[in-house]
Amino acid sequence: MKHTNRHKILLTILISICALTSPVKAQESYLRYFTQFNAIVADGDNAPFWLTANRQGLTSTEWNSNYGRYGLEYGGKFRNSDFSYKCTGDIAVSRNSNADFFVQQLFGEVSWRWLTLSIGSKERFSETRIHADQFAGTGIAGNKVNNWLPNLYYNNMTMLSSGGLTYSGNSRPIPQVRLEIPEYIPFPGTKGWLKIRGHIAYGRTTDDNFQESFTAGNNITQYGKNILYHSKAGFIEIGKAEKFPLIFEGGLEMQSQFGGDIYTHGDGLKVSMPTTLADYWKAFIPLSGSDDTPEVEQTNISGNMIGSWHAAFTVPTKNMDIRLYGEHMFEDFSQLFFFEYQSDRHGERNIIYYPWKDIMLGLRVTNKSQILPFISAIQYEYLTTMDQSGALYHDPSDNFSEQMDGGDNYYNHGIYPGWHHWGNGIGNPLIISPSYNSNGSLKFRSNRLTAHNVGINGTFGKKIPIAYRLQYTYSENYGTYSNPFESKKYTTSLLGEFIYAPKNSLWLGRLSLAHDKSNFIGNNTGFMFTLTRTGEIFSKK
Repeated sequence: MKHTNRHKILLTILISICALTSPVKAQESYLRYFTQFNAIVADGDNAPFWLTANRQGLTSTEWNSNYGRYGLEYGGKFRNSDFSYKCTGDIAVSRNSNADFFVQQLFGEVSWRWLTLSIGSKERFSETRIHADQFAGTGIAGNKVNNWLPNLYYNNMTMLSSGGLTYSGNSRPIPQVRLEIPEYIPFPGTKGWLKIRGHIAYGRTTDDNFQESFTAGNNITQYGKNILYHSKAGFIEIGKAEKFPLIFEGGLEMQSQFGGDIYTHGDGLKVSMPTTLADYWKAFIPLSGSDDTPEVEQTNISGNMIGSWHAAFTVPTKNMDIRLYGEHMFEDFSQLFFFEYQSDRHGERNIIYYPWKDIMLGLRVTNKSQILPFISAIQYEYLTTMDQSGALYHDPSDNFSEQMDGGDNYYNHGIYPGWHHWGNGIGNPLIISPSYNSNGSLKFRSNRLTAHNVGINGTFGKKIPIAYRLQYTYSENYGTYSNPFESKKYTTSLLGEFIYAPKNSLWLGRLSLAHDKSNFIGNNTGFMFTLTRTGEIFSKK
């Protein structure tokens, strides 16, 4: 089925959902629109890193690119009930991008109290990174664009992180059916000391034609079609800020690619992965593949499974919130826990205790006082992915029975093209995406790196309110275990982003200045200008 036909079917479903909630006397409703123009002008090998990273796959790595974006949002709630609904669709027409026309968002969702069912493509960010209330009471929060459509600017300006290790908002949304508790809710019987949230989702990637055309000049790299997607997460929060000044947050996030057809241009080889009901279950409860999967899938987890553990401690005080957080990534069951089951040369299984060495650590300080009121938050992150369980991987065989569980090769996979969508990594963008590759390969060239990331944001000006975000990132990249760089490659990336968002205005403008100094992605300098207008077609209360 062609990409456009799939979107027609999805659009029909969403229109039907919205029709069932059309305005009647018993409910409140609204219909809003927005238009957006974005342009990047740059000089160098690529567009600067922070003009493209963590922007939902909208902007291009090309020197000079632009897009026009047009959207509608219809939503509301039923009076005297706990039901609400929202339907959103927006399309983009672009130049010098990986598609001239694409559907960025097309989803419908229905919420009952704390539970939401979402169907379609929706922009999302890292599970534990957004602090969307930090600009409350300022002009940026009161601006109609940010108030009605926070994903366009507001959430991006508050996120100083480089992004999650499993999911970051770096690529285009993946259409999915998603059941979730999006915000923390009190767990019964705990008097508010314990809260929970989470989700489960199944979907399908939309970049079939892109993968085939991107790899057309490469006869050995894999590309995929009809690849399915699964995601789930569960988080807890323990503590009451008004009772005790320490809050713990932790949880587990897991995602996977499964099913689909894998091709190579050179020999026309096609590997079809099964998509039975059992395979959906194996994506939910990670299990090894069945007899109709390649042998490597039968000895390991079926599909391309990736996940991460999250933990954070927050100290809320009168003048500031101090948050220390960490995230640890794993692939399949390798480094899922602090131990591994390994077989020795005699075939006997032993437990090997192994510390987590690949981790992101971060510190965020949110300013709530009138001291330095132009600073809202400062954040620092350190990331290392150098270990990956060691350099070697080997399953027991007749000739060599010892098992070695190294060579995790983050974001790459032996069968699937890799952990990306439309050429952009789904995980942390500091592991440079395949969209930067000039040889038609969809592999991540370097997943072994160390990196430092510093960000600061805030607002200044009363008559002319300006919000800003400043970012500094430095990384050292070493390639992969199987294809190491001859010498390390470094990247220094800078960003200065400023938005003019008058309170109660229907307009918002953004100017972004960025620079890279790198022997990996090039020396790049450029700016990005974005102008957005929103409005309300009707509002019924």
